[in-house]
Amino acid sequence: MDTDRRRVTPAPTAGRWTEEAALAAAADTLGLTVGHEILDGGSPARVHRTTGPAGDDLVLKVLVPGPGAVDGHDLASFRHKLRQIDLLHTLAPRLAAHYLPVVHFLDGDGWAACTTPYYDSVDLAAPLRESPPRVPEFFRRHTALVRALVLDGYAVRSHPTPVGHLEEVVLGRFLRRLPGLRRALPEDVTTAERLTVNGVPCAAPHLVLGRLAGRLAPLAPARLMAPAHGDANTRNVLWSARSGPAGAAPDQQAAAEFRLIDPRGSVEPWDPVYDLAKTLFSLSVWDPALRTGFSVRRSEHGYAVGFRHPVFPGHRAAIHRFLPHLASHEGLSDLFRDDPGWLERLLLTHDLHVLAEAPCRLSDRKPKPDLRGNRSTPEELALGHYLLGTLLINDLATQLDRTGQVDATAHLALVTDHLPAGS
Repeated sequence: MDTDRRRVTPAPTAGRWTEEAALAAAADTLGLTVGHEILDGGSPARVHRTTGPAGDDLVLKVLVPGPGAVDGHDLASFRHKLRQIDLLHTLAPRLAAHYLPVVHFLDGDGWAACTTPYYDSVDLAAPLRESPPRVPEFFRRHTALVRALVLDGYAVRSHPTPVGHLEEVVLGRFLRRLPGLRRALPEDVTTAERLTVNGVPCAAPHLVLGRLAGRLAPLAPARLMAPAHGDANTRNVLWSARSGPAGAAPDQQAAAEFRLIDPRGSVEPWDPVYDLAKTLFSLSVWDPALRTGFSVRRSEHGYAVGFRHPVFPGHRAAIHRFLPHLASHEGLSDLFRDDPGWLERLLLTHDLHVLAEAPCRLSDRKPKPDLRGNRSTPEELALGHYLLGTLLINDLATQLDRTGQVDATAHLALVTDHLPAGS
């Protein structure tokens, strides 16, 4: 990989870098002319389209972490992304070919930046927002993603799963972030032992997770695998707006179709189900919330939470077809042949993605305009994720208590079919 790695350590301004100062320092170091800001993303990094000295079209991403940045949104994770991509070039070259190249990486004193080529693309879920939605095309694209990400990436290595993996990684991620959430959201929301959400009496998520902890052995992964990505939301899969070269071989055509960006920034063994659940979470809550905003209303009967505008019909259709699509995938069926709990684990992980995203929204202070130009505050987005996550994790725990299994259709209907109308 042709990467220009530079250590940049100019003195900080007034003891701490601002985003504007770091952007200017990065652009000056690389001789870039900064253009418009790209706001379509979920990380706290500021992203701009730029022009290089030779007229090359580059995207510049700069991170100056704010106080309370959660893991994954912190400077250490940003710096480790390049290390993860480098590892994949050795470990899983077929997958690595799909990563958008990092052209420059600047490691400043209290900030970091990188550039990639500008890639004319749409996100993975774009066919679902068309009118009419192209649901089969979304699943064709997702099948290509699974082939590259899971079969050519995760599956190249196998590691024993540590005892307590789900409790530490999946449940623990939310519990570690909960104190920051409590500092930002209304006290009665995050400290109450019981909440009513959309008419359903619920226990506080931390109490539900305490009930689940120690009972998750049947859902634990049979093995961990290579660190292929770790944050496969639909906006981190860039689908080319152009077709591949005429007459190209199928592998070349597939490689020309999409690029991956923004891995988790970890070289530790990982569970592919975590990424499959991240894609489902993108469809069910995360992407609709960023595009439409949340509507949250409080009354004497509890909280009513939904999206401000109707969820895209294509999203709704894809959500309900997602698990059957995965279950019928021949490659995944073979990969998980000795891992019978993987689909229930996917739903558990999906629900914890919803909860753990609440504090993530507090880390991202960039403007979040919805489809009508109205902005959502980080606190509004955090509260919506927390309430929907509370509803979901209570339902999942109740179903597991009753039958040991989860009815995926009924469970996911909580965020597709029964949300109150937006304001």
